[in-house]
Amino acid sequence: MESTKTRELANFHYISLTDKGNLRENNEDYFGYFDTVNGHVFVVCDGCGGLPCGEKASRTVVNAFKFFFSNFYYKDPFQAINDAVDYAQNCLKDEQSHDHTCYGMATTMVLVLVRYNKAYYANIGDSRIYYFSKRQFTLLTKDDSYVQMLVDRGELTLQEAEKHPRKNELTKVMGGMQQACKANVCAVPLDPLDGDLLLLCTDGLYNMVKEADIKAALAHRGYIEDKGTELIETAKKNGGLDNITLQIIKFYNVNYEKTDQRPSFSGILGGKKKNSFIISVFVVLLLLSVIVLALRYGKKHRTEFQNFTQGTILEVDIDTVKNADSLISLFEINPEHVNVKFKDGKKMMYLPIKKIITVRYYDDIYTLSKLYSTPVELILKVNSLKNTHLEPGTEIIIP
Repeated sequence: MESTKTRELANFHYISLTDKGNLRENNEDYFGYFDTVNGHVFVVCDGCGGLPCGEKASRTVVNAFKFFFSNFYYKDPFQAINDAVDYAQNCLKDEQSHDHTCYGMATTMVLVLVRYNKAYYANIGDSRIYYFSKRQFTLLTKDDSYVQMLVDRGELTLQEAEKHPRKNELTKVMGGMQQACKANVCAVPLDPLDGDLLLLCTDGLYNMVKEADIKAALAHRGYIEDKGTELIETAKKNGGLDNITLQIIKFYNVNYEKTDQRPSFSGILGGKKKNSFIISVFVVLLLLSVIVLALRYGKKHRTEFQNFTQGTILEVDIDTVKNADSLISLFEINPEHVNVKFKDGKKMMYLPIKKIITVRYYDDIYTLSKLYSTPVELILKVNSLKNTHLEPGTEIIIP
């Protein structure tokens, strides 16, 4: 079983797993994750068995998506997805023209694009996307298959479709000998909440594992690595007749993010443009004594200081920092709600920074202000910005 390590990103974790199953000699599934100028892209493809070069077809589409989303910025995510699908299908045609042994190769596809905490999704074929939210389990995609067409017409029930002899017959794929097709793109993006899960998978999973068991695995407490491994092992235990591939995305603290990783001052102030104003403030703080803070708050506030505000990620040792008033002014903290706590015999002041982001091509200060519920003026002030222009690659503090 091949996998990628779980990564912690801005507002989600993810895991990718694939296994050739019990019977297949080759694994014709392929997956990818890419952090691009258009957002975070997840894609799972299943090369069509019975047609030539299934492994090459799935790999070609995933690599085409990587190139397209990384190099062509779109303000409209829906248009980005549609144009990326067209580009990938053209890449399949080019591959077939260069290698005639692969003529007719085809693949299914499911794709998720995460941008500004919204998840846009699309599919072609019978690979699927499931959504698990607060114990609710939903199939987001609709299979492009013969039996699904009969279900839509009312000629079959979903239960009858599961056992139909033409269940695996697809009406739409990427590539093949048919004309280029359009993806089934979501009408509106998902707005995931804290703890929600998205599961992208090939039919090698859901044909071997009942939906009730998929839901139960996702509902278990624990790491998403364990959930994914359980699903793969269950599919193999139940027969493993096909390649099995899945990606699980877990969203967390989507609306108000927090991290336990505290960057150093140099990390915060690093990047292409250093924030000279904040540097100078911290230099002053390090040169002055703690007397001002002690006189300002006194012993009567020490009980209140034990309160730690969720969401703050930067701590300052105020035993060596005198001018707390400068910090209070800079971050517009209410003096009555200063967050101080004792740690290892030292008094630490916690600053209300929600996040430190690296600006990308689609970021602008007004969108960031809305996304993190922070006034534009405060972002400008804390980062010592003279205008609202954001240079890609610059690190920005979100207070």
